Amino acid sequence: MDNLTLNWVSLALLGSALLFAGCGDSTASGTGGSAGAGGGAGMGGEGGMGGTPGPTVSVSGIAWGFTLPGQGGYDLIANATISVLEMPELSTTSDAGGEFTIEGIPVGSQATFVLEHSRYPLTYTKTHAIPETDIDNLTFQVPNHGLFAVIELQLGIMTDPGKCQMVSTFTRVGRTIGDSGHHGQAGATLRIDAPADTSIEEGPIYFGDNVVPDRTRIYASLDGGVLIVNADPGDYTLSAACVDDPDDMAAFVADYPPAEYPDEDLRCQTEDVQFESVLMKCRAGVFLNASPSYGLQALPAE
Repeated sequence: MDNLTLNWVSLALLGSALLFAGCGDSTASGTGGSAGAGGGAGMGGEGGMGGTPGPTVSVSGIAWGFTLPGQGGYDLIANATISVLEMPELSTTSDAGGEFTIEGIPVGSQATFVLEHSRYPLTYTKTHAIPETDIDNLTFQVPNHGLFAVIELQLGIMTDPGKCQMVSTFTRVGRTIGDSGHHGQAGATLRIDAPADTSIEEGPIYFGDNVVPDRTRIYASLDGGVLIVNADPGDYTLSAACVDDPDDMAAFVADYPPAEYPDEDLRCQTEDVQFESVLMKCRAGVFLNASPSYGLQALPAE
């Protein structure tokens, strides 16, 4: 999603989405407040490091919070506990600017990063396969409890504490959180590889260009956001592909004539764009956001 202040404040005023996918550049003061109870990975963690010590890397990033307009519309989450679900002994606290670094993460391991704060829902990133180099610019993007409640009311839904809520963004090549303008790869569609014997109440729901979820959409907009409501716990793989049905493609071209959108990335109209997939460890009561630049990222053309 694009400009942080415009998108998220207007989104709240419209009573739009359940959960959110991206943002843009801006500055803010930290929330202060204390970290959420429990520490660690929020649910006791899932496994430990074990084995013979090997090479490790560090992961650094920033925690963005989204609030009601009267609270400023956005924030940087200070004093949040940031940890690793699979290795709860690895944890840190975000500083006054929402920034954090976790060191000592084994190369080749799985790592799902967890945010806990009293003003925000328990939040996971996607599950990362840790590379041989440090990970930079990891982001959490989380609505606070007040905004979350407004969103539920306006969408007419009730989040189930026994299920999870998932969000991601179909992101164009080269786009990052700090870039202005649209981030989305328009024309993308979501594919969900769900565990056996699980169900999803609703989704995918695609965000419109105005950052408002639109239940009538059948593919991604220029915004690129997508959400899944009330999924049963389990490990889900989300992947993406460009719209391929001829009628849907005709509608996509009619919605976004290239001559009227000369500065936008409309590769899905002419190419079979490939995307990175994401592993989402859905757990009861958790909000997951695989946000740029570690979500459903479009890959460069070969």
